[in-house]
Amino acid sequence: MSNREARMHARLRKRRIRAGVYILISAGVLGLAGSLIRSAFVRPIPPPMAGTVIEVAADMSGFDPTEIRIRAGQPVTIRVTSLDNSHHTDGGGQHQWAVDELKVNIVAPPEGTSYATFTPDRPGEYVFYCDICCGGRANPSMQGRLIVEA
Repeated sequence: MSNREARMHARLRKRRIRAGVYILISAGVLGLAGSLIRSAFVRPIPPPMAGTVIEVAADMSGFDPTEIRIRAGQPVTIRVTSLDNSHHTDGGGQHQWAVDELKVNIVAPPEGTSYATFTPDRPGEYVFYCDICCGGRANPSMQGRLIVEA
């Protein structure tokens, strides 16, 4: 093999190595991007809970649902999910579900879920609210009604 052929083989080998490294880096970047995109749109399934479980979604526009009906004397779990991410400047993506009279205070992390189980002992109508963001308790969209029936 001549010097010229040896140099061509060396260049060809370098090109193949570069192409392989490029493919590996590209695959890694695409895999990471796909993982980040998936985590932004696919929420993990929350763990199952016993008894009456009420799902509450909270974001900058308010709660869903805004009215909840439960029975006095029966345990209930409120599971609050914050749909906002940590980049929100007002509250950092956290949301609260609180009822002062029942001493319930749940704070869901950004794009996360928190829950509390309690047993209301007497019928009545209570206000639940978020006082972390969005104008706080004074904002009508950041509150709702909890109706405890006999």
